[in-house]
Amino acid sequence: MTLRYRVLLVIQPFLVFRLFILTNSVVTVMKRDGTLNEPLQSIVKPTFNVNWENNSTYQIAFTAYSDNSVGYALLVSENIITYQGQQFVIKQSVPNYSGRYNTVTITATHIYLDCRKIFQHNKKDGTLTYSVNDVLSFYFDKNNFGYSYEVKGTFAKQQITDLGSNNAFDGLSQIISTWPEAYIYPDNKKIVVYDKSCFATNLGNRLGYGYNSDNVVLTYDSTSIINQLTVISTTKDDGSVYFQPHIVKDDTSISEYGVWDGGDFSDERFHDVSAADAAAKATFVKEPSISITLDYLDTDVPIPGEVRRLEILDTGFVTDVMVLSYSYYPLDHNQKPSITLNSNAKTALDFQRSNKQQLNEAKQNSAALAKAIKDANAKINVISQDGIWYEYGGKDVTTG
Repeated sequence: MTLRYRVLLVIQPFLVFRLFILTNSVVTVMKRDGTLNEPLQSIVKPTFNVNWENNSTYQIAFTAYSDNSVGYALLVSENIITYQGQQFVIKQSVPNYSGRYNTVTITATHIYLDCRKIFQHNKKDGTLTYSVNDVLSFYFDKNNFGYSYEVKGTFAKQQITDLGSNNAFDGLSQIISTWPEAYIYPDNKKIVVYDKSCFATNLGNRLGYGYNSDNVVLTYDSTSIINQLTVISTTKDDGSVYFQPHIVKDDTSISEYGVWDGGDFSDERFHDVSAADAAAKATFVKEPSISITLDYLDTDVPIPGEVRRLEILDTGFVTDVMVLSYSYYPLDHNQKPSITLNSNAKTALDFQRSNKQQLNEAKQNSAALAKAIKDANAKINVISQDGIWYEYGGKDVTTG
C-alpha cells in the first residue's frame, strides 16, 4: 500500500495531525510529575495493541519483560506512556512472576479520558438551550489540569435539562447523547468535537472483500427506527398553545418498515408549526443501521474518520463507509487490523439494493430451475409391462 506517501500530500490540519502517527513509533514512559521520561525497549512486540472506538474507547495495551531498565521500573499506575505523539495514562499494571521470567501487563487509556478529574459543582437547573461550545465552556473553562477544547463544524442548538453537578467527562457524554452526529477525537489534552463533514476524510482508498479485506460481517439493525412523532406546542404565558398537537411522519420509511412511533416531540424554541415539524422530522431514524466489521489484510495504520469505498462484488454491495473503530498491532505486521465501519442512510440503501438484486437473481434462478425440471420431466420415457414405451409427462402411467 502507498497510503503513507499519498496522504502526506494532504495539508488539512486535522489530517496532518492524524497522519503524524505514521512516522513516530517510539514508545516512552514518563513519571506522572514529568521528572523522568525513558524509552521503553522491553515490549513484547506481538502484544502491543492500539484500540480506538469513536466516542468510546481509546487505549493501548501490551506486555513488557523485565530488562532491569528505568523504563521498565516506571510501568506503574498513573505514569504516562507516549506513543505516536499521544499520551496514555497507565490504569492497570499487572506484574507476573513465573519461571524466573518477570513481566508486566499494561493497560493505558488516552489522557483525554482523565478529564473526569474536572468536576463542575455548579448546576444549571431546568431545561435550557445550549450549543456544543456552551457545554464545553461550562465544564472546561479555567480548569486546573491543562485541558482545552475546540469545535469544528456546525451543530444546531439543543435543549438540555439540569446541566452540571458532575465531571467533565460526563459533560462530553452529554454532548454525545444530545448531538449524536458529534465525533470527539482528542489531541492529548485538547478535546476537539467535530461534525461529520469535518471528521470524515476521503483519501480515495477502498476495502475489497477478497482483495484487502476478509471476514466481512454486516449487522443489520432496525431497532432504532423512528418514522413518526407527535408534535406538541409549548405553552404561552396565558396558558394557551401556539398550535395543536399533530402527527408528522415519513411515508417512505413507513411503507418500507411499518410505523415506528417515537412518542412526543416538544421544543420551546419553536413557536411556528412549520419550524417545529421540521425539527421533529430531523430527529427521525428512517433506515435501519448497518454495522460492518472486517479483518484488514494490509498493514497501513487505520485512520479515524477515513472514508473508503467498500466492495463485496460477490453480492453487488458497493458503498462508501467511514472508519469508526479499529484494533491493530503496529509492532507486529503478522496480526492484521480489525476495523469497524459506519452505518448511515446511504449504506442501508446500498445494502437493500444489493439484497433486492440477490433476491431478483434468486427468483430468476428458481424460475429457470423450475422450467428445467418441467422440461426434463416431459422428456422422461417409461416402459410398461407389455414392453411399449410411453412418454411420461408428469402423470401416472396406466398400462393394460
